[in-house]
Amino acid sequence: MVSHTVAVLLAVGAGVMFVRGARLAARALGRAEDPSAALWLIRGIRGIVVGVGAAALAGGMLFGATWLLVFGAVFLAEEIYETGVVALILRMSRP
Repeated sequence: MVSHTVAVLLAVGAGVMFVRGARLAARALGRAEDPSAALWLIRGIRGIVVGVGAAALAGGMLFGATWLLVFGAVFLAEEIYETGVVALILRMSRP
């Protein structure tokens, strides 16, 4: 029962993060001339990635699929590290 509750919470969180990420990415692409657009895009990509990874974790918990849990965890870890490094580089390069 607890795992179903956690899976539902992860699924809801995944949806929220995905929508938030898509909105940030759309804002960045719509205002490409803004100096902060690159950072908005990276944050949007991170939100989408967190949404996909959390959905994979929720699916793995709900269906008992170990491979989906491992995929979600590895995918989240790698993408968060990668977008974090890019965001750090973008922040450090600001005048």
